Amino acid sequence: MSYSTLSIDVTAKVEPLLKDGRQHHISAWVFAPDTPVSVSGRPVVIFLLNGGTYDKRYFHFQVPGAKGYSTAEALQDKGYYVVLLDHLGVGESSRADNERLVTRHVAASANHSAVEAISDKLSKGQIAGIAALGDFVKVGGGHSMGGFVSITQQAAHKTYDGLLVLGYTAVGVHLSHAGQVVPADQGPIREDEPQYYLHDRSRLHESFHWDDVPDDVVAVDDGLNVEVPCTLSRQSTMMGIVTDDAAKIDVPVYICLGERDVSPNAHAEPSYYTSSSDVTLHILPKSGHCQSFASTRQEMFDRIDTWIGGLKWPVHHPRT
Repeated sequence: MSYSTLSIDVTAKVEPLLKDGRQHHISAWVFAPDTPVSVSGRPVVIFLLNGGTYDKRYFHFQVPGAKGYSTAEALQDKGYYVVLLDHLGVGESSRADNERLVTRHVAASANHSAVEAISDKLSKGQIAGIAALGDFVKVGGGHSMGGFVSITQQAAHKTYDGLLVLGYTAVGVHLSHAGQVVPADQGPIREDEPQYYLHDRSRLHESFHWDDVPDDVVAVDDGLNVEVPCTLSRQSTMMGIVTDDAAKIDVPVYICLGERDVSPNAHAEPSYYTSSSDVTLHILPKSGHCQSFASTRQEMFDRIDTWIGGLKWPVHHPRT
């Protein structure tokens, strides 16, 4: 399926924070359904952010000779508009001169600015081939580091009507090594660390993939490995870094964790969203951290669909 490619200028939002005199943009792909679904009388747009070591291809994963790995296409087939974004410093989005300044709050501000601009274009029909949506339900979130930034973003900016937290924890990231679950927090960033670096994906296979994920899928996944911004990556693994933010979120929350994932206690995760009156926990069976590659991934796609369809969404003021 085809998608539209956008480059959204977020300079006005982030340059005063970065002070590097550069233009900054967020790269995005927009997927439009053939037959849009309507909930609460309106279409739904889902915004998704990738995790660390990935760019937006994580949610549009393509395996030669295999089908059904693209989260974007699965949700598009169910009638949703889907927008995939690259964080600042990741994929096709711009990089700051000083990466250390791109903290989670700066990244969240950039993403909020991009989501607002894309929402305005969708509402007014300013994206080629997509009719004006008018008022729509805005659901957003992300996987892993994308979930981390989305929690930060929602607490600070109230960007979305509902939040998807996929493969992230409100208490602190833990990884699996030789059958043991250990905290991933490495402490403060050292001055001698590079601004961007490649992780060794082979050390992450146990955490990322359930044992039944085919070798060719793991190989394609490893081939998508991209450099991560040091600050954002390291902040995302710090213990308790978004605990207070999670408590501020007052919209419905869908949490999906794999059977083997980053939370030390999956069943405790809903308790951190104390301002939300509607929190759903879904533990995806036979799934590692990367649910989109699991043999059970369709169950997650279906649950997101039924979760969205089962809620009464707020009416917005008309966009002008």
